[in-house]
Amino acid sequence: MSLILHSSYFMDVESLIHLFHSQSFQLDLGDSYVKQTYRSRCYIAAANGRLTLNIPIVHDGNGSSMMYRDVNIDHSQSWAINHLKSIVSAYKNSPYFEFYEASLRQLFADIPVKLMDWNLKTMQWLLNELQVEKPIEFSNDYLENNQATYLITAKKKSAHKFQKYMQVFQEKHGFQPSLSGLDLLFNLGPASRVYLRNEQIT
Repeated sequence: MSLILHSSYFMDVESLIHLFHSQSFQLDLGDSYVKQTYRSRCYIAAANGRLTLNIPIVHDGNGSSMMYRDVNIDHSQSWAINHLKSIVSAYKNSPYFEFYEASLRQLFADIPVKLMDWNLKTMQWLLNELQVEKPIEFSNDYLENNQATYLITAKKKSAHKFQKYMQVFQEKHGFQPSLSGLDLLFNLGPASRVYLRNEQIT
């Protein structure tokens, strides 16, 4: 079964589940930029609860919609330093963070100008560290896929019944579903593949 996705910032766990159970996936590179999606944000589990990491973008100023591929990151802001600090602070005591920290810091040391290019890098990094190998195809045409639109929407109410896994700060905030794949990686490490395999697509 082939899956259509929009590239996202450190892909969320629900999208990873769908990707893991697909035979291959296609990235839609012909879509428009839409606010409040995983194109420019991800969620992690922090000491004070669910934390949103937002990437600032450069707006064209005319109020019209922009093609996702044309959106530039606003590098005049120190967002990358803050994101990395937040991730380290949240996960430094997780079981597997130390095994991925050096690679993560290297990733943040080279951030492209384009938002789409950065998201592709974070997705590929995450899939590589999770050892999830799937054939990737790219489409420059908008594919208008309802499931892809659902998965990229950051504020959706997910119908997926996530199996709980041990998270940082779980004793304080309980299990937090629908987080970035970073949460899965740092808490479960190599066992993330087992978790993804055991999750059922509904």
